[in-house]
Amino acid sequence: MSATFKHVMLMVNDVNASVKFYSEGLGLPVKKNSPAWAELDAGGTTIALHAAEGANAGSSPILSFHVEDVLESVKSLEALGANLEGRIREPSFGKVAAIRTPDGHLVSLLQPNTN
Repeated sequence: MSATFKHVMLMVNDVNASVKFYSEGLGLPVKKNSPAWAELDAGGTTIALHAAEGANAGSSPILSFHVEDVLESVKSLEALGANLEGRIREPSFGKVAAIRTPDGHLVSLLQPNTN
């Protein structure tokens, strides 16, 4: 028996707010959207958002995205309720930021070097 990867599912308190966060903040296209369930396309991988009252991200998976401009992305996501976790770092491969979504999920943003 083999398994086929379907999607990454995040339990969230407010599906509509989470859809807005990922679609407006990161530009992910919305595939499905209802008050209890939504799906977004993250470059061929589906991020599913499932309504769960009292959802707590706790040991949530980390969603990692490449972005064109980390500073602008952080600013846009903070306006949608995100909180920067730590500082924006600049390792040899680019600029990196970690943010918490309004539901507490950890999102990693990488602006790769263009060299």
